[in-house]
Amino acid sequence: MCLIVVAWQAHATHDLLLAANRDEFHARPTRAAHVWADPPGLVAGRDEKAGGAWCGADPSGRFAAVTNIRDPQAGPAARSRGELVRDYFAGSGSAAAWAAHVAEHSAAYGPFNLLVGDRNALYHVANRGQTAPRAVAPGVLAISNGHWGDHWPKTEKARQRMQQCLAADTIAADTLLTLLADTDRAPVAELPDTGLDRDAEHFLSAMFIKSPTYGTRAASVIRRDRAGHVDFTERGFDPAGQAVHRVQHNWLIETRST
Repeated sequence: MCLIVVAWQAHATHDLLLAANRDEFHARPTRAAHVWADPPGLVAGRDEKAGGAWCGADPSGRFAAVTNIRDPQAGPAARSRGELVRDYFAGSGSAAAWAAHVAEHSAAYGPFNLLVGDRNALYHVANRGQTAPRAVAPGVLAISNGHWGDHWPKTEKARQRMQQCLAADTIAADTLLTLLADTDRAPVAELPDTGLDRDAEHFLSAMFIKSPTYGTRAASVIRRDRAGHVDFTERGFDPAGQAVHRVQHNWLIETRST
């Protein structure tokens, strides 16, 4: 997943609004979001090659999403980043506990940003830059394939548009999916320098990426209100950027501690 924007404890009725695009090679086998048998109750898409997930939520209200960090010098990793999301839901621990665990074992994975949350807290943990878990303050956060605090055109646009949605109180799932669907590329002068050539950097600068071989495969929205209702919506896309599936799951959070 290459773009995540989150409104955390920033809306009167919804304590979590998360919208995220997963960018991946179209040839990589993937299953649309569904209720998993193992970990039981997890709602997420599945990477059928490595068995992990990129964005998910569970019956207790916990949630997680991951992006890679662009690092052309990184070698092969022992473990898939998708395990960071999947394995959070294999236990019943808090976001703080999982973030601490991930920080201790982060070297086993390719470069990543992980957002992991529960009913009470949201954490960011990475294995580039500052690697210690960081509690995310209430507000709007957008992160892509850079380090924490990087201001890329796509993250700034996503953050600003989420703030506009909050101000106008337009937070329907379709509104947040539309937020993610912007195919405009950034001006060349505003591109980050991540070690790629400028043509590749420009191609990857859009919030929604289209090409025959690599692009946005799925857009996910998680909305959780303060009464404990959660809805998870996913749209999947083909190489032409056309929607090929839409799934939605809704539930009321189980009354158990996390």
